[in-house]
Amino acid sequence: MSNRAKGGGADAAPDQICALYTDLALRPDKDFGWGKGKDNARRLGYQPTWLERLPDVVWESAAAVGDPFALAPIRAGDTVLDLGCGAGADACIAALLVGVRGRVIGVDITPAMVQKARRNVRLAGLTNVKVCEADIAYLPLPDGCIDTVISNGSINLAPDKARVFGEARRVLRPGGRLQFADMVRTDAACCATTLTDTGSSWADCVAGTLPAEEVLSMLRQAQCRVVKVRVLLSTTSVRVSDVWVRLCGWWWSGWRSVCWVRAGRGLSCCSATAGI
Repeated sequence: MSNRAKGGGADAAPDQICALYTDLALRPDKDFGWGKGKDNARRLGYQPTWLERLPDVVWESAAAVGDPFALAPIRAGDTVLDLGCGAGADACIAALLVGVRGRVIGVDITPAMVQKARRNVRLAGLTNVKVCEADIAYLPLPDGCIDTVISNGSINLAPDKARVFGEARRVLRPGGRLQFADMVRTDAACCATTLTDTGSSWADCVAGTLPAEEVLSMLRQAQCRVVKVRVLLSTTSVRVSDVWVRLCGWWWSGWRSVCWVRAGRGLSCCSATAGI
C-alpha cells in the first residue's frame, strides 16, 4: 500500500513518500494520523476469517483505504497482481483466495515494505506469493499474464497515474479486471498537484489526489469503457473540512475495472491527513 516512482524531476515522487512508508514498516505503532492495522481493516469490512487466519504482524503496517475484495470475487487458480502491496496484507488475502493452484505477485517500491511483505508471507505460511521491488508505473511483467489486478491506496501516490492504469491494462489478460480502492477529491481548487508542491502531503495521500472525473478520463485513455460509478460517503475515523472520496465500482469491456469509494473531512485539502 505504498508506492513511489524512481528517477528525478517531475517523474520522481518525493523522498518523503519512501521515508513515510519506511517509517510505517519499521514503526507500525506510531500514530500517522490515518487508519491502519487490523482494527482499520475490520472497520472497512474485511472478512473475519481473513483477520483470524493471518498473524497480527501481517496487519500492523497495513494502511488500507477500502476493501477491494468486496467489489468482485477472486477466483481459485487465478494470478493476482497487487500494485503497491506494502507489507503484504492484501497479497496474503489474495493468496488464500486463489489457493494452491493460483499465485500472487506483489509490487512495491519501498525496500522496507518489500522486506516486511516477504517476511509476512513466510509467517503466514504461504508459498504462492512473490513480492518484487519495482515501480508500479513500470511493471517487470510480460503482457497478458494477470487475471486480476488489485490495489489499495497506492495508485493515488503515483506521479503518473495514467501510466499506472496503462500498465495494469497491459498485463491483464482479456477478460481480466482491475479492482482498487483509492482516494479522489471533490474540490478541484484545492491541493498541490505537482511533485514540487508539499511533498510530505503527497506522501500522506493529500497532494496529488485527483478529482474522480480525471481518474475516469485516465481509464478511458487506457482504452477502458466506464460503465458504472458508485460513491459511498463516510466520516468514520477521519480528521479534517472538504470531502475526500474513494473510488468504487466501474467496469470496462474486455478489461474490467472496479473501485471503492469513501470520504472524509479535512481541515484543508493541502494539509489534511485524511484516512479511514
